[in-house]
Amino acid sequence: MKTEVVSQEKNIIVLKALYDTEEVGQAIDKTIKGLSKKADIKGFRKGHVPPKTIELYFGMKGICAETLERIVPEAIDKMIEEYELSLIAEPNVEPCELKENEEFTLQVTFEVTPEVSLPDIETIDTVKTIYAPTEEMRDENISRLLEASSEIVPTYEEREITKDDFVSVKYTSSLVDQDGTASEIEKDQKTEIDLGQGNMRPEVIDSIVGKKPGDTATVEFIVEEDSQNKELAGKKTRYELEILGIMKKSTPELTDETVVEITQSKHKTVEEFKEEVMKQLKAAAEQHSLDSLKDSAVDKLCSLSVVELPESLLEKQKQVMREDQAARIKKDSGMEMDDFFEKSGMDKESYEKELDDAVKVIVKRALVLEALADANDIEWTPEELNAEITRLAISSRIDPKKLHDYIYEDRSRLFELAEKIRNRKTVDFLITKVKVTEQEEDKAEAEKEDKAEAEKEVKTETEKEDKENKE
Repeated sequence: MKTEVVSQEKNIIVLKALYDTEEVGQAIDKTIKGLSKKADIKGFRKGHVPPKTIELYFGMKGICAETLERIVPEAIDKMIEEYELSLIAEPNVEPCELKENEEFTLQVTFEVTPEVSLPDIETIDTVKTIYAPTEEMRDENISRLLEASSEIVPTYEEREITKDDFVSVKYTSSLVDQDGTASEIEKDQKTEIDLGQGNMRPEVIDSIVGKKPGDTATVEFIVEEDSQNKELAGKKTRYELEILGIMKKSTPELTDETVVEITQSKHKTVEEFKEEVMKQLKAAAEQHSLDSLKDSAVDKLCSLSVVELPESLLEKQKQVMREDQAARIKKDSGMEMDDFFEKSGMDKESYEKELDDAVKVIVKRALVLEALADANDIEWTPEELNAEITRLAISSRIDPKKLHDYIYEDRSRLFELAEKIRNRKTVDFLITKVKVTEQEEDKAEAEKEDKAEAEKEVKTETEKEDKENKE
């Protein structure tokens, strides 16, 4: 088999494979031998059917079709290997027919990874923002931890309830038919309601405010048609409430005893606990700083790299993101995407524009990092892959062997994880080569705001010029 390049435009390569009559004959003979071994023809032992009988039984046209099905994948694999092609889509085979005693030509169109022009990474200037945790941040974290250990306790007050109170109630809920007949859903259920949070229906809050412990209240309302609870959607619901008491949140004070309790005896004193919280904040701040450096380095690398983004990759990524968004909307609201846009008032055109912009960034980033990895022989190893699976299993509290088997049984899952490892190694390599300037958080935020303001002014001026040009 000989091959030749028919054409190459951007990242589309058309190759041709040429078989002479002798090669075609050999391929047909191989097919006949294969059929002879597996054919079950009456009067002949399996594997001992004469070639002429095979020809009569299957017909030369059928044999040629079988040969074509076998040699096309083989030819494609050889072309990919010979020209070292990195595909981003399935090859497109031109319709063809193989015939006995004739030359055969196979033409295949390949869409390959586009060429990426990378900058000299050692000349890239990047910024690492230094985040320094303060005692105030430490104390805020401790306050949140204490808040999480709070208890709801009764106040035994007999006053009227206000909109800022926390109350304990017992309730019975019912569905009310059009004729007024009520059918119970729940009976004598107890719950606490923080009226000031505003996360309860206003009808319920209004029915409680002004009441005293021991009072009762009844409230009815129509559940919204788009409610996630399909059994109640669009129906009248009645709640019969009994106010059990006014409650309050009791937050423990920071003492040695509290420290022992909330840390499960890992720390014994307040000072120990404060040191540990600050240590964790510093570790998180350093990781945040490292992440800022990685983001800065990759952003700069991408902005200085030149690549023409293939439409097929953009569409594929866009489809993935659309499906993910639709799944999230369905899970959160129970609505289809179009219904969600209509009910939420979101502009679909604006969404598509934002999606286009996001997709371009994601695809370019992937292509640039892949090119950098290729240029520097950065690869993942089986050991790294297995270590990553073990890490994921531990963090997700899954049996490592089960997760290993789950990932290895699907090539797409396997290579998706492998690609993540390779990308991570590539970014780690990148930040060892770029020029790094450290910058305090306050200065970084100020520069970020100045940049955003400048971009806003440029956008305003551009829009103004466009308007003037149109006029």
